[in-house]
Amino acid sequence: MKIILLSIIGITLSLSLFARENPFEPTDQFIEQKNLIIKKNEEIKIKKEQAEKNKIAREFEEQKMAELKVAEKMMADNKIKKETKVKKTVTQVKITPKKKPYIPSVIENFKVLPFVKIHIENEIITIKVDPKYPLLNQDILKPTKKFLFDFKGNVSFYTIRKNIISEEYQSFVVGTHMEKNFFRVVINLSDEMIHYKETIDSKNGIITIQKK
Repeated sequence: MKIILLSIIGITLSLSLFARENPFEPTDQFIEQKNLIIKKNEEIKIKKEQAEKNKIAREFEEQKMAELKVAEKMMADNKIKKETKVKKTVTQVKITPKKKPYIPSVIENFKVLPFVKIHIENEIITIKVDPKYPLLNQDILKPTKKFLFDFKGNVSFYTIRKNIISEEYQSFVVGTHMEKNFFRVVINLSDEMIHYKETIDSKNGIITIQKK
């Protein structure tokens, strides 16, 4: 009886020892849980990656739409500017006065005396007198529309009269007054005196008359 009991105890111990021969080997339940965790992590990772892709796609689409709106606004603004420019041009064409007919330049040069020269170009007449004959006096005769300029100098010559081919001036006269020791240059105008102005450069002996 003792022998049978010992045999049963020995067999039981043997089975128990065999069952715990490798206690660190994972069980089927552990492996299954591990696989579930790995699978869940993979699913989370895939969802995150997909969410990031969706976010990038949305941002790209939003940027594209914003750029499209900017482009449309620029096109609309350019269209408005062009239409405004066209309207302005049309308005300018309507109010632009007719051009005056072309009038060729009137140029005349007179060497009146060795020391007196007169140059006419359209509305400007220039009197050039040798500086050694200084200007003594200038005067304006409004009723007869004349500029008078007296220069100091005891010189003898015949009175010189010349017509001028110009709408602004009619003629000029240069004469001497030897007894009073001066000679005179007279410019006859075509219009009222208020429409003319003179500039005098006494140092260089230059007088300029211009139609305003």
